[in-house]
Amino acid sequence: MKYAVQRQLSIAIENQPGRLAAVSRALAEQSINIRDLTVVDNVEQGMIRLITSDAEKCKAVLGKLGLYIVEADVLEVILTDTPGKLAVLSQALADAQINIDYAYGSEDKSQEDIRLILKVSNLPKACQVISAFQDS
Repeated sequence: MKYAVQRQLSIAIENQPGRLAAVSRALAEQSINIRDLTVVDNVEQGMIRLITSDAEKCKAVLGKLGLYIVEADVLEVILTDTPGKLAVLSQALADAQINIDYAYGSEDKSQEDIRLILKVSNLPKACQVISAFQDS
């Protein structure tokens, strides 16, 4: 199990057609690649969470659009795509009293790995827990 700490940007947007298009177009125009993405809606607004090829440049581009941005360090975990891997990881974090605030992910096109992004309550401790699984 491999992991890395990544810088995630969360952007509050109006929950309207075209908002994701505008954000992604602005990033593309500056050659910023979106590596991970989730879009969440609620009653009053939408939320785009993303990890890009250049977090600082992304923040500057989106800031010029007048968007409200929140930064956070999150865990990127690469799991072998087999039954039970997520159960083992989430149980190890639970045993260490680490809460998973939210998660999102996608399967590798080879269907061998899953790339999982975790926002956790205690990042340094979670890294220690996950380090025990480095070779698994």
